[in-house]
Amino acid sequence: MSGKEMHGKLNLEEVGRYFENKGYKVQKLEQLWRHVTGQVKFENEKLFLKLASTEEIGERTINEAVWNKNVTSVWKKYLTTFKSPKIFDEGYFQDKYWFIGEFVFGKPLAEIDNKNNDIAVKDLHKVAEIAKNIMEISRASLLPKDRESLKMVGAKSLVDNAREWSKSIKRSTRDLLQFIEERSDDMEIEASHGDFTPWNIMKTEKSEYYLVDGEAAQMGGLKFYDVAYFYHRVYTKLKRPDLAEQFLKIFKEAYKWTEKNDNEFAPVLASRIMGGYFDAERDGVTSVELNREMEERLYGGVK
Repeated sequence: MSGKEMHGKLNLEEVGRYFENKGYKVQKLEQLWRHVTGQVKFENEKLFLKLASTEEIGERTINEAVWNKNVTSVWKKYLTTFKSPKIFDEGYFQDKYWFIGEFVFGKPLAEIDNKNNDIAVKDLHKVAEIAKNIMEISRASLLPKDRESLKMVGAKSLVDNAREWSKSIKRSTRDLLQFIEERSDDMEIEASHGDFTPWNIMKTEKSEYYLVDGEAAQMGGLKFYDVAYFYHRVYTKLKRPDLAEQFLKIFKEAYKWTEKNDNEFAPVLASRIMGGYFDAERDGVTSVELNREMEERLYGGVK
């Protein structure tokens, strides 16, 4: 959690008593950043607890809960490549939203602090399938009129974020910002998870894949955002350019990538590179050198 500030530190003893009074047996509670997370038991079933530390953060937590509910219900017939934990209970502790859901008995595909940061080829193929599958939700749920209105909003949001990042980053990002602004019309709308990383994809012993932490998920996301996010995070934060390139190649083959897709992908990847400089100055993990390398390759064309 290097570089992350604690948000709204909560009294864990009070939190524990609250859930004990609701009939849960609290086994573990901790607050590492924006949430109190933990393990509780109800009728001998192990469950996962997530409690927002502020009302504002609770809005993101609610979004995650709705994502999980939809994955396990209305989207279930469309999403065939992964699962998300079921939500069993939810409520408010001192105006702060919480949910209790299925405990996933699995391991992340990779973790930042783990020396063994390899990802098996078969898992990269699965990640590509999952990314493609998420994009298919919007085709089932969004109307053509929605796409047109959201395209403007999505592109504007990305450009606005890039401008804010540019102001907050010490190094010059003028070229990146110009690249994003000039190509914003090429961006399209698709559903996205929004935090699509190896550490948010859990694999169980039965080879089931669970996608967790859907706080930033949205139906009107940017096309290829999850692909760019995974590619960038593996390249610069996991520091495995080889795995990142392998993943991107696998995805392109599965998607039947075209030159038009290159144009749609480029400004989205540029925004992730911009965000990468922002992260590198704060998290102490993201590699500035690898981020710069990716930027140079972007201008030469991502192939």
